[in-house]
Amino acid sequence: MEHKNICRILIGLIINLPLPHGQASVRVVKAARTLLDFLYLAQFPSHTSNTLKCLDDSLARFHHNKSVFVDLGLRRDFNILKLHSLIHYQTSISLFGTVDNYNTEQSKHLHIDFAKNAYRTTNRRDQYPQMTAWLERHKKVQEHSLVMNWQQWVLDHPQAIRPPQIGIQSLKMSVKPSVRGVSFEDLIY
Repeated sequence: MEHKNICRILIGLIINLPLPHGQASVRVVKAARTLLDFLYLAQFPSHTSNTLKCLDDSLARFHHNKSVFVDLGLRRDFNILKLHSLIHYQTSISLFGTVDNYNTEQSKHLHIDFAKNAYRTTNRRDQYPQMTAWLERHKKVQEHSLVMNWQQWVLDHPQAIRPPQIGIQSLKMSVKPSVRGVSFEDLIY
């Protein structure tokens, strides 16, 4: 909601923005407006081929106008991961649907789990090796828990692990392989 409130007033803030050397703010407004157009289009609850084309067009117009920030000396380049990710929106929307359920909470949660909790377990001296060891142990415990849950599920549902073929009552496999070190090419024939 805070992001949407900032976007509502952004153009009004930069329309009469005093720029160095008396430059007009028209180019800054064009760059900001095209990026805001992109953001608003990306947030649509449903898309058509027309809205996806508009999405790509607004991003292309932003890339065409973004040089104003370099000309003003505000940026040296645009190697910004979040700006780069915008080129993938159209494809992602086409493949997976609208972006209305995307957010950054998962990465925030992972940061809390993997950085903050790991740091809290250290003695605050030479914390990186301690954090790494804690993370490795934590991951191994999680993996062990998954295996144990799977094994319990298999015990509770023994019929689910059989091959779905009529007439076969059990699956027999050899404990020791009859041939060792067979290459993939030999297995094909």
